[in-house]
Parts: sequence; C-alpha cells; structure tokens
Amino acid sequence: MSTETPRRVERHAVQFPIRCVPATTGLAPIQAGWTRNLSEAGAALELNERIPVATRLQVWLFTERGSLIVEGQVVWETPASKEAGGVLHGVAFTALSAEQMEGLRRLASPETEGRRAGPRLALQHPITCQLQGEHAETVNGEIENVSRGGLLLRLALALSPGSSVAFSLSSPQGAITGTGEIDWVDPPVETAPGRPIRHGIRFTAMGWAHAWALALLVTDPHEVSRPSDTSTP
Repeated sequence: MSTETPRRVERHAVQFPIRCVPATTGLAPIQAGWTRNLSEAGAALELNERIPVATRLQVWLFTERGSLIVEGQVVWETPASKEAGGVLHGVAFTALSAEQMEGLRRLASPETEGRRAGPRLALQHPITCQLQGEHAETVNGEIENVSRGGLLLRLALALSPGSSVAFSLSSPQGAITGTGEIDWVDPPVETAPGRPIRHGIRFTAMGWAHAWALALLVTDPHEVSRPSDTSTP
C-alpha cells in the first residue's frame, strides 16, 4: 500500500486588507488587519487583538475588484508588541469551494495583474505631505489609491523622485502618519495645465497602530456581516 506525500502549498508575501470575525459567536468584535502571506490553503493574518487557537473565522479579503469571503480556523498565534506589529495568526482555510480556491490562487500569485505586494484600493481622501531636509515644505493633496506599502496621490506641484516626505491623513482612529519616498512622478506632458500631478509614494516607516487604522479606513466602506446576520456569507 503506497502513501501519498502531501503537496506543499507555497505561500506568497502579499498583503491584503482584511476583516474577520469568529464564526462561533455574534458577540466577538469584527477585527481588521492585513495578510502577511497567502496561499490557497491558508494565510498569516496580522490583527490588532489576539484570537485563540482553534477559533473558526470568516475572513474578508479586500481586492481591487471587491472582496473574497472564506472560512478558516486559527492554528497558531504569536503575540507581538504594538510597536513591532500586530498579533500574527496562522489560519488554515476550510470548506473551500472550487471557485474560492481559484480566487485564492489568483490573489496569491505575485504575477497577478503585475501586483508586487498587494492590491491598490481606491481611496479618495485628503492628505498632507511635508518635505524632509533643508527645504521643508508642506503640501496638501488627495489620495487616489493605497496599499500596505504605499499610495498614489495628487499634488498641486511636482516633487522630485527620491524625495523623502512625512505624511498625515485623518481617520476615525486619529491621524495616520508615517514617512515615505517619492518613487515616481507623472511627466509634465501627461498632466494638463492646472491639474494636480500624480505621485507614487513608497512607505519607508509606519507603525502598526497606523497600519491598522489604514486597514480600517480602506475597508470601512465595504459591508461586513457577522455569520449570524446573514445566510449567504
């Protein structure tokens, strides 16, 4: 009698904003956070609060095209200081349909739509940027989209690629702050006179409390229901 070696499923370091809630009770709060990695079999989730091992969850993964809802079970958790990051949880997905598995494969693939580390979610929101260095200057603008690693915003003037900036944007949890570097700027020929100029900013520093507040901000417009509130999760 031959035995079959279980297939190892590779996890990819992609970071999606998430909401999750224990499926066993309607009293537990809905949590927000980010994936650390993802595969068709499971994920590492970074959350603000600890969820005990063996807890069954419903998890909403938010993408550019909407959310993918899956069920899972916590198989491990590792506390971390709020300065270093959130509480890491290993979640094994359960009872997946063929459609959900295919959706997870597409999301986990680093080649999906040229995505490098996570989705860019639309977010129209004011932001303030302050140039760092000798020529400190404060510039107000508006965010167009955001991810765990950076954001796209429009400013009234063009900043030089490589410039370091400190940024701040409001949220219900308070100001979300951090630092970043200008990765790219739209060429003048691509910007109509008098129109705001698009900039790509890569985050260089953002504490966990601010990253958690950002996850809440980008997922807040989406409806998330407790298992007891709906018969079609």
